Amino acid sequence: MARFDDLREARAAIQAVEHAGVDAGEIELLGRGADAARHPARPGPADRQLVGYLLPRLARGFLLGLGGGLVAGAALGAIVATASGWNVSAAALATGMVGGGLLGATLGVFLAFERGVGLSEEWTVTFEDASSGPVWVAVHTQSSRDRALARAALARMGPLELRGADASTDRRSRDRGKRRRSDDD
Repeated sequence: MARFDDLREARAAIQAVEHAGVDAGEIELLGRGADAARHPARPGPADRQLVGYLLPRLARGFLLGLGGGLVAGAALGAIVATASGWNVSAAALATGMVGGGLLGATLGVFLAFERGVGLSEEWTVTFEDASSGPVWVAVHTQSSRDRALARAALARMGPLELRGADASTDRRSRDRGKRRRSDDD
């Protein structure tokens, strides 16, 4: 388990653990910050924050996929037209570009969504507007492989504190120009 300053950092840690291959159902948020987020005073802003988080990522995936698809489609259209003995016409290039663009954009949005959204139920909690202190990201698994993957992923995120299953503690100070919080948090 690892302690982070806020829910935004905890969200990134949840995604890092999921991307490392740990099942989303084995991840839990603990602490006052997580408890406050589960029972928000104003639940509406979380939805707007979630949309604000996703839209730029999906738009970037769309544009990158579209651009790559257009280039790949044009190249494929030219190759097919040339191999068939046709002159490389504008119609062949346009057909390849439209098909490639549609496929590329679809794939880009899918990949952006897959990489940008956490599957853990706790992930959505991180969008609540709660600033009640640090948040712990805990991983509950029986697999020693998953424990090692989770610990490595959490360590890469630069937590305030990192604890292992053997109750060992690794305290790291992060150089962000601010004082580290006390252990009482």
